[in-house]
Amino acid sequence: MNYRYSHLCFSFFVFFSIHSYAGQGIFTEPAPYTEQQYRVAILDRFFPPAEGFSSEVQRDHHLALYGLTDIDEDEQAEPFYHGDLVKMLAAHRNINFISYPIRNNQAPMADILENLRKISTRMSVQPIDALVLSWESSTLISSFEQPLQKNKARQYIETVKSMGKESQIWLDTWKIIQELELLTLKGVAVYTIAGNGGRRMINTFSFAQGVITVGASEQELEHFVANNVFVDTYARAAYQLVRVDNEAGEPLGYDLDDDHCIDIPLSRLTGYSNTPKEKYPKTFWKVLRGSSFAAPAAMKMALLQGMEEPCS
Repeated sequence: MNYRYSHLCFSFFVFFSIHSYAGQGIFTEPAPYTEQQYRVAILDRFFPPAEGFSSEVQRDHHLALYGLTDIDEDEQAEPFYHGDLVKMLAAHRNINFISYPIRNNQAPMADILENLRKISTRMSVQPIDALVLSWESSTLISSFEQPLQKNKARQYIETVKSMGKESQIWLDTWKIIQELELLTLKGVAVYTIAGNGGRRMINTFSFAQGVITVGASEQELEHFVANNVFVDTYARAAYQLVRVDNEAGEPLGYDLDDDHCIDIPLSRLTGYSNTPKEKYPKTFWKVLRGSSFAAPAAMKMALLQGMEEPCS
């Protein structure tokens, strides 16, 4: 069997993040509403990183590597990582998040595995309704018997296990699949992604029984986002930041998902104190795209079933 494969740890095209701390799951305060509340775990990379920074130079380097490109044009990357964007797209007053950070100084698959074990262990005292894992461990579809069939998932998982005999990354991937299946058996709605390697690639997390794999609803992303028999549902995967102004035309922040609410207030931008109001661009030029953005959108739609929410 052909084991040519490509491991894609990152599932995203641009990186974001809001708040997160060391390897402990941090639970946000419950929202003061009487409607049904949902607990959602997000396993991702957040700003600031759990391990912090040793110097300003390291911080600047890290932002250049993982941060959002400069929105306010002050020549500094904005302090948002991938996990923050995922959280923004899933945000709703009826959803409370528990953040499980992926550390930057550790192999991502090993950290994902460690966090999944924490989540499973804490289910009795800190239960969750859903988990968003917007990361991938992808390989060429040709690594498996063709054509791909969902009823052969166990066989494909065994192939991943065999790949793990020669690679720690694939051994961790196989163990992650086991942990994802355990969570689904506990009633957790687990959302992962189709992956961003195109039609020839597959995210092996999608082999896990009970896991919901999300692809892109946009046809124009077919060359970028994977699409195969293991994709269970589709959601919007491309977003562009649009400036939100007050009645006087003064900028207040940026809207990510076209609901006309402020997802990123100006005060969170690095140039907030020095950028003239007229200098903030109407739109952020780069479209943020990837199946990792589709997963939180699909999870939110499924949990809330179209429930509308005014801007908070």
